[in-house]
Amino acid sequence: MTAGSDPGERGFTGTGIRLAGNDNSVSDVVIFSAETGIMATSGANSISGVHCYNKATAFGGTGIYLKIPGLTQTWISNSYMDYTSIVAEDPVLLHISGSFFLGDANVVLKAVNGVAKGVQIIGNLFNGRDKGVDIVQLDGEFPTVEQVYVQQNSATGMTLKSTSARGSMDGNGTLWTVDFSPVLLFPDRIGHVQYSLVAADAFPGHTLRNLSGNQVVVATDKAVSATVHVLVDQNSS
Repeated sequence: MTAGSDPGERGFTGTGIRLAGNDNSVSDVVIFSAETGIMATSGANSISGVHCYNKATAFGGTGIYLKIPGLTQTWISNSYMDYTSIVAEDPVLLHISGSFFLGDANVVLKAVNGVAKGVQIIGNLFNGRDKGVDIVQLDGEFPTVEQVYVQQNSATGMTLKSTSARGSMDGNGTLWTVDFSPVLLFPDRIGHVQYSLVAADAFPGHTLRNLSGNQVVVATDKAVSATVHVLVDQNSS
């Protein structure tokens, strides 16, 4: 049994589990006293019910490191990331769901060639220390993004990030700007948008004018008092 707060944690080294071949299943395991909990260098991995209790990310540790750029093919479920994060290089076919992230632990998508395809980070719980840490972070730029869904996660003490969002704005004028940059994961990327304009005392002409910088701008042909409701998605289909 370990109660945490090991005085030597900053000096932990080594890897708890190394997956160097395809078609692996890791389940119902607790990992501690390692710098990296699980290191995967080959795809087709099922990881479930794992408690990564190793060296904290704040001290340089990693819970699960998926060093399989472009061929991730890994699904992680019902696991407990205890102050340790998940890092995935150029994730292609990656699923993370039903897991709990404690102590600012999060998911980091690390760019090698800047490709992210077929990624699902859905239905997880995150708890942090009010330091503004994003639940999902980008390490580098991703020019190629397809079928990436970061949705339906919940967080306290951390900043929610998502690939879809909704927002509203009340105003009196001819321009309404709804800023989604604080919540959308990828910068300057909106693949699909829907909006509605509600004006009780007028029937103005209106149009979508701009999407740059993850901001949606709606314009009317005359000044009115109205509310604009907007739904955006960073996937184009």
